[in-house]
Amino acid sequence: MAQNSNSRRFPNIKTTILYFFTFMAVLVIAFPWLYEVKSRAGINISRSRHAGTFFEKHTYGLFRCEWLYPYHCDRSQTK
Repeated sequence: MAQNSNSRRFPNIKTTILYFFTFMAVLVIAFPWLYEVKSRAGINISRSRHAGTFFEKHTYGLFRCEWLYPYHCDRSQTK
């Protein structure tokens, strides 16, 4: 007896959707922790420049340093 070709595909779509929603739920739950890790780590462009102050200066204040990297803001670099 031949199987319908769609019968094997349907459970795969259900499984994919289940995995997607599980992945999104884990990201939503972990977001505060991930944001804290990102904020504490920061990104240095060079020894004297930090990404937060760089973005604030070059976007004319659209992205504030305190929003991106609250632990690494140095107002002397933004002027």
